[in-house]
Amino acid sequence: MMKKGSEAVSRLNEQIEEAIQKHPHNKNIFHAFRSILREKKRLVEGGISANLDVASVDMVHLKGGTPLCTQVTLVYPDEQWKKIALTMIPAIIEGFPALKGELKKIEQAIKKGTLTLKDYFTPFPELNDEIALNWATVIDIRPEALHLFLKSTLRPVLEAKAKKAISLLGEFTWDKGYCPVCGAFPGIAVIKDKITERWLHCSQCGHQWRFNRILCPYCEYESKEGGSTYFFVESNDQECAFVCDQCNRYLITVKRVRDITEHDFDVVSMGLVHLDALMQEKGFSPVAPMEWNLFETGHSQARAHN
Repeated sequence: MMKKGSEAVSRLNEQIEEAIQKHPHNKNIFHAFRSILREKKRLVEGGISANLDVASVDMVHLKGGTPLCTQVTLVYPDEQWKKIALTMIPAIIEGFPALKGELKKIEQAIKKGTLTLKDYFTPFPELNDEIALNWATVIDIRPEALHLFLKSTLRPVLEAKAKKAISLLGEFTWDKGYCPVCGAFPGIAVIKDKITERWLHCSQCGHQWRFNRILCPYCEYESKEGGSTYFFVESNDQECAFVCDQCNRYLITVKRVRDITEHDFDVVSMGLVHLDALMQEKGFSPVAPMEWNLFETGHSQARAHN
């Protein structure tokens, strides 16, 4: 019998293969991030960084819009940073072989103690970018390479915390466009089949919460027409982008999804980067920048619908 973590990784691989079949034009992105997603899944399912104390959480404040990360400590200095980092580095190299030299420098700096990850992560939700820039200079690597490493290292910790938080606190009402656990904005939205509820998927910790279908998650603007504008490519209105003319942001959206718990929405999001490219061509910015959704491209052809 396979362990839970093995089953989760196997299902992830199946979803990636299915996504490549559905969106072959984005296969390079899947190949680049497959190993990163795989190791993140293994770490989370293995119980990494699952410690969390929610005794001091004020549920009234939480339900009123004060996220968990500003009430309690989510990220501790004594997280297994070294283990996580040394697990993620080979995974990043596998997907981004051109970064091997820089990632090996990061690996050596961690082993020697030159780079102490807790110094960067533990002020969370604030992150010490000054320290990161200094690291990049000291070990002579590009800030972009270090940024990819740091995000890849932090995400399994935050996903584990989100799972633990919900297991301890249970489900609760939340009507904000930013995440109730870590405070980040969503990377993708899902509209459920039949019930037509819109659920937001956090770009940082993976938590999902129900949100008003009309409001913009970023600025909470409601269009004067009382409806929402969506762009989609060709005749596929199931995969689209919600746009806000007030803040000029967009949110990739998948409609008519039956069971949102069965999907890895990082994979879904990667399959729709052609929509990211399209929206950025039109001058919109993503609600939440992801490692794979900031670029320039020549994709075109969209139709707007209310």
